[in-house]
Amino acid sequence: MIKGKSKVECFGEVDKYFLLGGGALLIYTLRRLKEFGIMTIVVTSARHAQEVISVDMEKDTLLGWLDREGVYYKITEDVSTDCEVLNSISDKSLGLSFGAAWIFKKDFINRFNGKLLNIHGSQLPKDRGGGDFSWRIMVGDKIGVSLIHKIDHGVDTGDIVFHKKYTFPEGFRVSKEYQKYSISKDRKLLDIFFDKVNKLESFELSTQEERLSSYWPRLSTERHGFLDWRWSLLDIERFVCAFDDPYMGASTFINGCKVRLKECYSLVHNNAFHPFQKGIVYRKYDSSFFVATEDGSIVFKKVLDDHDNDMSEKIQVGDRFYTPQNFIEESMQYRAIYSPTGLKDS
Repeated sequence: MIKGKSKVECFGEVDKYFLLGGGALLIYTLRRLKEFGIMTIVVTSARHAQEVISVDMEKDTLLGWLDREGVYYKITEDVSTDCEVLNSISDKSLGLSFGAAWIFKKDFINRFNGKLLNIHGSQLPKDRGGGDFSWRIMVGDKIGVSLIHKIDHGVDTGDIVFHKKYTFPEGFRVSKEYQKYSISKDRKLLDIFFDKVNKLESFELSTQEERLSSYWPRLSTERHGFLDWRWSLLDIERFVCAFDDPYMGASTFINGCKVRLKECYSLVHNNAFHPFQKGIVYRKYDSSFFVATEDGSIVFKKVLDDHDNDMSEKIQVGDRFYTPQNFIEESMQYRAIYSPTGLKDS
């Protein structure tokens, strides 16, 4: 964690929490605040409202979970101009954002008087932006951070309020594993945070070193997840893992059909394959496909079509996986922009 100048701040008495956004961590946080008996309001977007999330081994939409919890919630297209929400904010309110879909406007941020915060799951200022864990899986980053920072007028640029660093287990490969583990760490951090707030304790805030910042944009599995077979074996493996569960899988083609790849692992050989052998299925064994690359083999346990149908019976040894260059180029040029209602078509 890179920290700049520090200052001390106490948030004072809080009698109302606003939870903004969605996801499983929001539900866990809501339950924790209910135990404290503190008034809690959830404000979400149409996109988050219908997302299916898993909590305690059960699945439901965010709205389904909120109805179960019996909490007051509001779905809004723009939280910054929603009069009902604005009129509910008082001097003793504290807002927490959980991947909220809106861009908070200046007047909305100021309404909280320095008590509008964001939960961020990676190092700042090194990992600003979106993409969840996919970017970090691609580069092999095993450092995890539970972090709370102030929301200001930039993107993940506000002062860091509280954080804890940890390391993900070596065996983790796909985003689903990283997400579940990070939520368990975030819950512990929030418990400590709420305890300090309730006791009116101060926090040592740290400014971010802008000269050391990096920003990574949001990803769309549908538009960005096309596998480039010219990459090295390690890069292919990490890319497929980055778009594995809970996402639809990395995309490529075989026999003229678009397919999605999941559950892969690599095998390094003493005798590497020739570049022209790249992508060829040279073995089918134990429900797995062994595919040649220059550095060794990439093995896929799942090959699915766009409707999640198993393609294993339609793929034979000697068939080749490939991705037409136009799909690669389009994925490199596409910028994923998400609105409160979903992915913008551009």
